[in-house]
Amino acid sequence: MIADHSFFEERLHENQDRRPGDIRSPYQRDRARIMHSAAFRRLQGKTQVMGVGEGDFHRTRLTHSIEVAQIGYGILEVLQGKQALLPLGVQDWLPNRDLIEAACLAHDLGHPPFGHKGEQALHRAMREHGGFEGNGQTLRILTRLEKYKARGKGIYPTRRLLLSVLKYPCAMDAFDVAQYASKPPKCYHTEEKPFVEWALRGFGESDRAVFQQPEHGKPKHHSLDCSILELADDIAYGIHDIEDIVARGLASKEEVRAEISRVFDEVGGCIQHKDITFNSDFICSGLLGDSFTRKQMISNLVNLFITSVEVTVKGGFEHPLLRFNVDLPSAHGELLKRLKGLAYQLIIRKAKVQQLERRGQMIVETLFETLLSAPKDLIPQGSWDDGVPDATDERRVCDYVAGMTDTYAENLYKRLFQPGFGSSGDEL
Repeated sequence: MIADHSFFEERLHENQDRRPGDIRSPYQRDRARIMHSAAFRRLQGKTQVMGVGEGDFHRTRLTHSIEVAQIGYGILEVLQGKQALLPLGVQDWLPNRDLIEAACLAHDLGHPPFGHKGEQALHRAMREHGGFEGNGQTLRILTRLEKYKARGKGIYPTRRLLLSVLKYPCAMDAFDVAQYASKPPKCYHTEEKPFVEWALRGFGESDRAVFQQPEHGKPKHHSLDCSILELADDIAYGIHDIEDIVARGLASKEEVRAEISRVFDEVGGCIQHKDITFNSDFICSGLLGDSFTRKQMISNLVNLFITSVEVTVKGGFEHPLLRFNVDLPSAHGELLKRLKGLAYQLIIRKAKVQQLERRGQMIVETLFETLLSAPKDLIPQGSWDDGVPDATDERRVCDYVAGMTDTYAENLYKRLFQPGFGSSGDEL
C-alpha cells in the first residue's frame, strides 16, 4: 500500500494546536517557521563563496537560499506546464509551491561559518564523536535545535519537508570515518537516525533499503522534491557565483573568457536552446559587457536550465516520491556541472583566497578546542541551556560553533586570544 499525501503531512512531535484563525496548510506553516527561525537569519552572516566582510554586493548564504527558492518554484512551474508530457503518475505527486520553497529556504541552515573549510574543521574535531556534515546539521536544526514550542524538538517539521532536505539519506555510521580525515562523507549524523526512519515510514521495506544504499562512497538517491531542490541549488550556485566574480572584478576578463571557452570546449562547443545558440562567444559578450547585458545573460542562463528540466524514472522503487526525479538532459547537465567549477578555477584556488579560507578553518578549530575545554564556563548559560540535553559535550559545542556567523566567530576568537580586545559588557 502506497502512503498517501496526508501521511507525509504529519508532523514530527505531532502538534495539532493552531492559533485562532490560522488556516494555513502544513507546508505553509513549515515555510513560515523556517523563515522566522534564528538559523535562517544567521545565514546573512555566513560565507557563500566570498567572505561576508569582503563587500556588500555578492551573495551570502541567505541571499543564495532565497534565490534557490525562486529557482525551485520556477522548475515546479515548468513541470506543471509540461504535465501532459510527464511520465504517468508524476502529476499527482509534484510538490506544491509552499513545500518546495520551504525546502529551498532550509537547505543551507546547517552550514557553519567560513563555508566548506569550516565544515571540514568541525568534522575533524568531531571525527571520534560522530563527525559533522553541513547538510546533516540542517536535519538536526529542523528536528532538534531550532526553537518553536519545546526545547530539543526543532520546528515540528512534516515528513515530506524532511524528505525534501534529505540530500544524503545515509547515516554517518554507514561509512568508515577513518577514511574521511580531511572532509566528511555525504551523510546525516547518526544521532538523527530515528527522525530519518520516521520520515521514511511511508515507503515499503524494499524502497527504504535501496534508497539508503551508498554507491562509490556517497548516497545516489533523492526524493522527487529533493531532486528539485538539488537542481535549483546547482543552478543558483553555478551561475550566480559567476555574476559575483565578474561584477566585483575578482578575475580579469581574460581569465573569465579563457575559462568559459574551456567549459564549452568540454561540452562540444555549444548548446542550442530554442532560437539561442549558447557558446563561449555568446556567453562572454553578455557577461563581460555592462551591468545590463550581464544581468540579461545571467537570466538567459537560468532560463536555459529551468526550461530544460525533465522527469526521469528510477527503477527499483515502488513509491512515486522515490521513483521519479527531476533532471537535465545530458548536455545541459554537463554544462552546468562545469559552470559550477568556475568559481574554484577563477577565485577559490588563488593563494589570497586560500589564505583567508585557512584563517577561517583555524578559527573554527581553535574555538572548538577551547570551548570544549570548559564548555559550561565559556559558553553563555542561555546558549548552553538551549542545546540538546541528551547530547554529548562534544556535540553541544559543535552545535554552538556551527551556529555562529563568520563575524561572531571572528569576534569570539579575538575576545579569547587577542589582548586588549573586548570587555565584559560587549555584545559579540
